[in-house]
Amino acid sequence: MGASASSLLEIQDLEEEFENRRSVTAEEYFNHSTNRVKPGDNKLTSVPPELCNKVRLLRSVDLSFNNIVEIPVGLPLTLPHLQHLNISHNQLTFLPDSIFGFIHLQSLDLSYNHISSLPQSFTSLHQLNKLDLSHNLLRKPKSYLLIYLGNLDKLSVLLVGRNKFTPEFRVLSETEGSEKLILHLRSCFFKSQEGDLPSQCNIFRRERGPVFDSKILNSGSAQSFFNQIQTQAVNTGNRLLTPLIPPPQATTLDSEAIKDKLLGMFYGSVVGDCMGVFTQSFTPTQAEFHYQRDFFIKNKLYVDEYRCHFSRGSVTLASQVVGAVLDSVMGWGGVVDELDYAKKLHELIKSYGKPLTSSVMQGLAAKSKFIVDPTAAAREWMEQTDTATEQVVCDSFCLPPMLGLVVSQFHDLREIERNATRICKSTHAAPDNVTAAILLAQCLAKLIQGLPLDTALEEIETKLTGLKPGDEEKNNNIIQMSHPLTTLKHLTECVRVYKNKGFKAAVIVNLFKGGEASVGSLVVGAVLGLDTGYANLPSDWLEVIDPDFRLILDRRLNTLFDMMGIP
Repeated sequence: MGASASSLLEIQDLEEEFENRRSVTAEEYFNHSTNRVKPGDNKLTSVPPELCNKVRLLRSVDLSFNNIVEIPVGLPLTLPHLQHLNISHNQLTFLPDSIFGFIHLQSLDLSYNHISSLPQSFTSLHQLNKLDLSHNLLRKPKSYLLIYLGNLDKLSVLLVGRNKFTPEFRVLSETEGSEKLILHLRSCFFKSQEGDLPSQCNIFRRERGPVFDSKILNSGSAQSFFNQIQTQAVNTGNRLLTPLIPPPQATTLDSEAIKDKLLGMFYGSVVGDCMGVFTQSFTPTQAEFHYQRDFFIKNKLYVDEYRCHFSRGSVTLASQVVGAVLDSVMGWGGVVDELDYAKKLHELIKSYGKPLTSSVMQGLAAKSKFIVDPTAAAREWMEQTDTATEQVVCDSFCLPPMLGLVVSQFHDLREIERNATRICKSTHAAPDNVTAAILLAQCLAKLIQGLPLDTALEEIETKLTGLKPGDEEKNNNIIQMSHPLTTLKHLTECVRVYKNKGFKAAVIVNLFKGGEASVGSLVVGAVLGLDTGYANLPSDWLEVIDPDFRLILDRRLNTLFDMMGIP
């Protein structure tokens, strides 16, 4: 049988270049290069339909010098053999996650656009040989996406000049030449494989709710949609579908960064909790005896009276408490209600079935008054505690709830303080508990606002500096219980390690302190996870998390993003 007409066309495609650009005058070039593009002039504002509506076997496409605002999500499916794409001198502000679908792409010219970040999937373009990202709005990303270009072993030419980089990186990117830049990125990438930086980018499966059933979502970038949702909420006062949406200027982070940071906070906390099971209630010496620091994830869980209730990847009550507060906040449309939280906590404790390491929680679980007046019950329990039994009235279990409540009103530190105080006093009435809870909640809020880690930690550092020796530690002689300010002190120590050696090394430092390791590592994981982002958490640690709990957490977080208006 002879070949069909369509197959002949497809074969012809392989030898042709699709080009939709006119000759460019000097004036037009100047306008494009200085962001003074004039409307009209028969320039394209979108990728031509003949490239999007059917499969073409084109190897080369040139769409430069137009006014195209986005690359369609499905374009890699209709251009499966594309090797060369020039879409420079356009109006792109973002790249779709589906960019990884151009599996044969060898050269890509994105210069002279308005791209401010790269999707995580960009680093899967393993055939890429030449890449031009110059004259955009890229910053040296904390997510290390530029560093992961060092994993593209065929990349030989990289142009990233004229972006919004820091001065030291600008020198490297603009004056040292492509070869030195790639060598630098590859060196950074190899270091990441040793644990100094995250080993790969994690991708969260975003499942959007009914609020996103809108044509607006497909009309521009995720950030433009987020801005539109914010404006609509402010102008109409209608927050029925998005009651947790932050007001404009609440944060310097864009919508993608907010999502990545919040995912990092919650998943970083769960990772810390899971790993904390390994050393919970140990002394530092016991932790050193039973486990190796190097490649901590490969350690087998030492089984004893406490750990026989757990397996690798198990979360403790601490992570479940975070979820209970988050459910309460979402269920009440952003309101932090201590009575609803107390009821959820009481149900959790009753059904937990594992040892409770918090003496405060143990005491409150036995009080019937707790579910009707939790604040009074917590105060009475503290006042009635028999010191002869050496019970701890000031443990660190007041800290996990702060992760759930901080998503509401994070832009208002005074409101954060009020919410932290109310939730803390519903279980932990001691003054040091309230102080520690407020300090942690405000630290997390500042990070969500986009402030640097050092700035977010300033209040904690100031408080710890003013402590007298011994003020921050009160230990039970049976189980090493951490005073909440001790937990924050350990956090600051781990931050110093984090800056030099990364997330894993910092959490491991906390793990080998033993004591209330699950809560302590949950706090460390939350703060550092918020700073580094979900994309850069160690993937081998994430894989350990119990899959059933992870499924529940994913559902919670998708609901949270819906209510915050985050695409």
